[in-house]
Amino acid sequence: MRARCETEMIGRGVASGLVLLVLISLFAACATMDPWQDVRIESEVKARLVAEKSANLTRLGVVSRQAVVHLTGTVASPDQKALAEDVAKSVAGVRRVVNTLEVQRAPAGSSS
Repeated sequence: MRARCETEMIGRGVASGLVLLVLISLFAACATMDPWQDVRIESEVKARLVAEKSANLTRLGVVSRQAVVHLTGTVASPDQKALAEDVAKSVAGVRRVVNTLEVQRAPAGSSS
C-alpha cells in the first residue's frame, strides 16, 4: 500500500512539473512579443502610404496581427497594388504582407 502511495505522489509531482513547465513556456513566449508592435507597424504603414505622392493610397485598410500586415481595399492599377505591398514590407518589424487589394480601373469616360 505504501509503495502505491509513493508512486501516486511521484506521478502527481511529475504531472505538476510538466504543467508548470508548459505555463512557463507560454508566459515566456508572450513576454517576447511586444504588445505595441502591431500598433506601431499599422501606424507606420499608414503614414508611409499617405506620404506616397506617386499614388493615392490613403484609403487602404491596414491591419497588423503578430507582425503580419493585411492590406485591403481598391487601387487603380497593378502598379499601385505592388507599390502598397512594397511600402508595407519596408516597415521595420513586418514579417509578411497579405495583399488582398483589388485593382479597379476607373470607368470609361471619367478623368483620373
